[in-house]
Amino acid sequence: MAIITISRGCFSHGKEVAEKTAEILGYKILSRETLIEEANHRYNVPEKELIQSIHDAPSVLERFTRGKEKYLSYIQAVLLEHAKDDNIVYHGHGSHILLPDISHVLNIRIIADLSDRIAFMRQKHNISDKEAISYITEEDSTRARWAHYLYKVDLTDPHSYAMTIRIKRMKVADAAETICHAARRQTFAATPDSRKAIADLALSTRVKAAIENYCKPDLKVSVNATSGIVYIKAETQNVRKSGYTSFKTEAYLKEKTKKEITDEIGAAINGIPGIENVLYDIEPPSYI
Repeated sequence: MAIITISRGCFSHGKEVAEKTAEILGYKILSRETLIEEANHRYNVPEKELIQSIHDAPSVLERFTRGKEKYLSYIQAVLLEHAKDDNIVYHGHGSHILLPDISHVLNIRIIADLSDRIAFMRQKHNISDKEAISYITEEDSTRARWAHYLYKVDLTDPHSYAMTIRIKRMKVADAAETICHAARRQTFAATPDSRKAIADLALSTRVKAAIENYCKPDLKVSVNATSGIVYIKAETQNVRKSGYTSFKTEAYLKEKTKKEITDEIGAAINGIPGIENVLYDIEPPSYI
């Protein structure tokens, strides 16, 4: 059956809709917090940094160092390991971004009127209307910046979702039943091709996460996997010449660097299940 992602603004009842949907279908429920906890254990990264990576827009420095991208690759790798088994409901802002272009993924957006979100937040927390409005407005803005800077997408764009459901007259139970009806349709049934797409993406993401967790931070890597064959493209920053460097010496240093990078990546991905073969495209630094 389908994999369901539920994207929502804070205090829009998206969590409640996801939980009810999972209960009706008998699916596993996954939240942002679940993935962060698992990524923390697998990659030994502080939870605070993982939370910031999936919430805050990157700072100017992080845009150069790709810090948030690295942490997001850890979270995506964990999510895709679950997605290989199908039958999951994942809720969190930007959830649809982490499972791109898979035909049996059903992307849902849950929305609610600001007045209802304020009332729901006040029900949960003893705060004033002014405080609730300030929090919700800032949270919406933060999530929008995060999606724009990292993925160049608008979280509110209806074209990103199969359905956008407004919680008002349609209550949480109604929304869940509607989602379940869509999930049971043949349109969102898993196929051998869509399961292979998930498996390939899961392997690509896990390999990339392992490399970024193990290797030097100046190594820029892209990974693509298909049927167990992993293609890794890696490049490093340019290096300033130290004194006189002949063309022969430079060529030797480049070959030496290529071998060092290949060995480092090999150590990083050693033992990852599903890898049948690895093909490398290493771009060593230029000496300037």
